[in-house]
Amino acid sequence: MRADRCGLDPSAILDAASESIIVTGANLESPGPTILYVNPAFERMTGWTAEQIVGKSPRLLQGEKTDHSVFEGMRKALRRGDRWEGQAVNYRRDGTEFVMEWSITPLKDARGRTTHFVAVQRDVSARVEAERHIAEAREAAHEADRKKANLARYFSPKMVEILAQRDRPLGVMRRQEIAVMFIDIVGFTAISETVAPERVVALLRSFYRRMSNVIFAHGGSIEKFAGDALMALFGVPDPSRGDAISALLSALGMMDELDRWNAKRVGSGRGAIDAGISVHFGTAVLGDIGTRESMTFTAIGDTVNTASRMQALCRDLRRRVVVSQPLVDRVRQESGTDEPALARLSDGGSHRLRGRSKRIHVWTDSAKLPLGGVRF
Repeated sequence: MRADRCGLDPSAILDAASESIIVTGANLESPGPTILYVNPAFERMTGWTAEQIVGKSPRLLQGEKTDHSVFEGMRKALRRGDRWEGQAVNYRRDGTEFVMEWSITPLKDARGRTTHFVAVQRDVSARVEAERHIAEAREAAHEADRKKANLARYFSPKMVEILAQRDRPLGVMRRQEIAVMFIDIVGFTAISETVAPERVVALLRSFYRRMSNVIFAHGGSIEKFAGDALMALFGVPDPSRGDAISALLSALGMMDELDRWNAKRVGSGRGAIDAGISVHFGTAVLGDIGTRESMTFTAIGDTVNTASRMQALCRDLRRRVVVSQPLVDRVRQESGTDEPALARLSDGGSHRLRGRSKRIHVWTDSAKLPLGGVRF
């Protein structure tokens, strides 16, 4: 029922409305429609009085940050005689900005021609700001999850939770004493040439999972996986007085884990998998390396190169574990000569490594590697 038929004054209803209401003419061509009426809520929201704004264009509310592209869709909808809703930055009389949300409805005469536009406007600045904060919080949470996922490539779940609280989890580029370990599957080339790729991948996943669990259990971190090889660091991101011991215990523990795994494999009719492990201790350069789009944490330097080239001694000496004299010296420094793990090592002599002028003295475990590779 119409308001006037109920004995109500339509203008009193508009004046009492809590939301801003503005009535304009129907001209959409430049300079646009003229304001014919504004209610008190409009005056409170914009700072413009009816006397100041009536007869002027609504464009008076626009300014530097107003996105004028939204008005293209508005004009198209209103020309069709449709209602339009939108949002843009507007400005109060004192120059302060706010976000205004419109709902503009065409008023039509008996012939269906648009004679006026009625716009209901509301200040949604607080809501937009709240939505921005929510979006930022979600983005921050997403970034935190991404950082955790990246850290999980290197560290145990417990360490990831600790490092995720830091602004720079892995620290700045630096020189630091660490233990470096390499482990490589013996005879992997033969396996990959004779076995279906899907089975090779399954083997590698199982191998990596088992070795990673042992490394993480001794406080180590995974620097990288490369084919059938794995590189681990001890003393990253934070050094401790037990890094060399942890590296040695991890190397021996990985061999014990391989024995347990092989017992299951052989029991089910499959061949044993063997690996060679080399461990060295010394100073390396640590830090993020790469491009802005693709960055990875790594360790470089002679200590890393030496540990890698010691892998050849595993094959030459036919020993599963080969550790350097500097690592053994550090283990003794950290724990004393009575460290039980040292009793599992034997003097492996002095050897020359490819690309190094100085010979290196090594120690080995007693377990021998097979001569003829492995059977998958």
